[in-house]
Amino acid sequence: MGTFTLPVFFLLLASCPTLRGTSSSDDDRRWLVSMIDLVEMDYVDHCEQRSSAAWSELTGSSKGLHLKLERDKSFGLFSQHQTTEVKNTLTAHALAPDDNILRRKVKLLLQPGDTLMESEQWIRLVTFGDTALHKIRTATNYDCGTSTNCTLRELHYNLARQQDEETLRRMKISWEKNLPNMTDYLEHILPLLRNASKQNNYNTLEDYWDELVEYEGATLKARELWGKINPLYTKLHKYVALKLKGLDAIGKPLPVHLFRSLTGEDWSNLIESLLPKHAGIYQKVHANLQLKDLGGLKAFKQAAKLITALNFGEMNPEVFSESIFNSTCPTTLVDWCQPNKMRAVTCKDVSLANYIEAHEAVMKIKYKQIINLHSNNTYILREAPRYSAIYEAIPGFTSLLSLNPHALHRAGLFPIEIFNYNQNFHRLVLQLITALRDLPKLNFYLAADEWRLNVLMGSIPYAKIPRSWSDFRSNFSLIESSDSDFLGDPYMVFNKPFIGKFLGIILKYQIYLSFADELMSDDDDLIQYVSQHNDRLVDIMMQGYSTSWPEMISDLLGKRENSLEYTGITDYYRLLDEYLDNQLEPSADNEEPYDYLEVEDFVVEPEVNEIPTIPETTELPQKVETHEDLSENVINTGDDINSKFGIETSTVGVLEIKNPVVAKDQNKDVAPKEASYNLYWWIGIGVAIAVVVILIAIIARKRQSHRKQLERQRRTTA
Repeated sequence: MGTFTLPVFFLLLASCPTLRGTSSSDDDRRWLVSMIDLVEMDYVDHCEQRSSAAWSELTGSSKGLHLKLERDKSFGLFSQHQTTEVKNTLTAHALAPDDNILRRKVKLLLQPGDTLMESEQWIRLVTFGDTALHKIRTATNYDCGTSTNCTLRELHYNLARQQDEETLRRMKISWEKNLPNMTDYLEHILPLLRNASKQNNYNTLEDYWDELVEYEGATLKARELWGKINPLYTKLHKYVALKLKGLDAIGKPLPVHLFRSLTGEDWSNLIESLLPKHAGIYQKVHANLQLKDLGGLKAFKQAAKLITALNFGEMNPEVFSESIFNSTCPTTLVDWCQPNKMRAVTCKDVSLANYIEAHEAVMKIKYKQIINLHSNNTYILREAPRYSAIYEAIPGFTSLLSLNPHALHRAGLFPIEIFNYNQNFHRLVLQLITALRDLPKLNFYLAADEWRLNVLMGSIPYAKIPRSWSDFRSNFSLIESSDSDFLGDPYMVFNKPFIGKFLGIILKYQIYLSFADELMSDDDDLIQYVSQHNDRLVDIMMQGYSTSWPEMISDLLGKRENSLEYTGITDYYRLLDEYLDNQLEPSADNEEPYDYLEVEDFVVEPEVNEIPTIPETTELPQKVETHEDLSENVINTGDDINSKFGIETSTVGVLEIKNPVVAKDQNKDVAPKEASYNLYWWIGIGVAIAVVVILIAIIARKRQSHRKQLERQRRTTA
């Protein structure tokens, strides 16, 4: 829609005063519908222009920042104008009682959020945010622990691998030098939230954010949920302190750079320092990620395979061909507000954290594609200025599924056959991986929102405000941060609330357990089950913003729950919670409740009661010759990089059975009967070991099933 559309429209309106003055309710409704259709078409035009400018800036165009600033500034003026026109067109009789969709559109257009601020204030906000993020992204003066400076991508890469504490500290300081001015933020940017609240007719910032999240009492609910989850976060923090600094550090704040993180909202880079005793699944998955080079484009394509397996449909190939995979993580998505036009800018670095993030990003793209399938979803019902927890939760649910044992098996990262031998040990490691990613995020999101509320409500003395973030973070998160490191986050520099993201993480665990609890057995394929029962997910996504997301929780969770509950996340981390208790309070009674089976020491074993047979035509050698190279006396386990099936086998060498004589007799002739006897003796030993291992595995699995049955009975009784 061209820029002259609305002026022409209102010229026609002015030339027909009788239509405005004496129209019936039906005429008023038609007039309003026509107006909204035109407004939405112009919104799409502006969205396309802003997205093209953002893409230019992200991809390094010399004029990208200037173009982005111009588009963002003009969008605020445009949004204010459209709000005024819709308000002037709306009459008392334009909306019928059953006009739910039209009523929803009007509400969203009349309350667009921060763009209702005065023009000068909106321009100040976007100028600060755009300029700050551009400088952080394009700076090349970061300290990567080497003799030369580096880029932001190189900083992230080296930060994840650096071991020296002093070097980590220097790396973070170099990043902070590129952050925007703290005084400017406190005096000119953060106070704009008050103005935005008033312009949207809310007395308090908390009420305004609740409206943007579309959840009454959202902040109060977040506090309540965190009160139940905080004990698990505290245990994880103590465990990190124990592993990194020893007993004396438990319960004390840790410097943020020790987490190998710039803001402390993600501790994934610490995983190799925190692994439990039996961590074979992490080592195997990590190795296979490197061997398959599953970073960047390959990680996104692997995520698309999982989404296809979940029966959400194929991804548009243009998503991959037109996205950028050699930039900086975390991933940035650009949406042109049109069907099938959403692109990603991300890095190509291979890591488990980036692999998980790729699944979340690809599912967000698929989410937008599914929204476009519904014919009623015009612009405002696809791109509403709201922070939906469901839009965060469903992609987050997909990221949880990426570490499901059946998903790992499908991706060729870890065989399900090996997983089944020591399920609880493997699940513990997977839970630790996701906890290091999600629990710190929950804490950071709530801390950032609470701190801003405290500053603007006057709960913090004015003189203490400049240092109040580091003090608040130390008390609330047990993390020693700088006074301004939060300014590296886009949500902070643009005054956006994190509460939608916080509630989205809570909800994604409820979605996971709503499906997992429907399985007949924990061994069943959750990926296949979701693909067969994904209707409730697709139906919710297709509704877009036509309904506020809290009204859809019950349908999303299969009628099992109708509100946000902390039990989803605490039940998911039951094994991790027990493990942390045992590590933090070791005693003789805290022994591992399950026996770990060293199945990796065995190749494929014969079934029970199956005795290998030797063909009668086998001719035994009269003289046994030794190999000069000892490596030739090792059975090939197939565990090389070209292994066809990728099944985990032992790296321990096994001597060939065809040479069972002792060293002192190697130069003597061996009679056929003696060689035959020795051969069968070794075979008998192997069969006996195989039988014992299989019996132990059967007993262990029965014990595990019995424990799960008792646990489910306990939950039912509770």
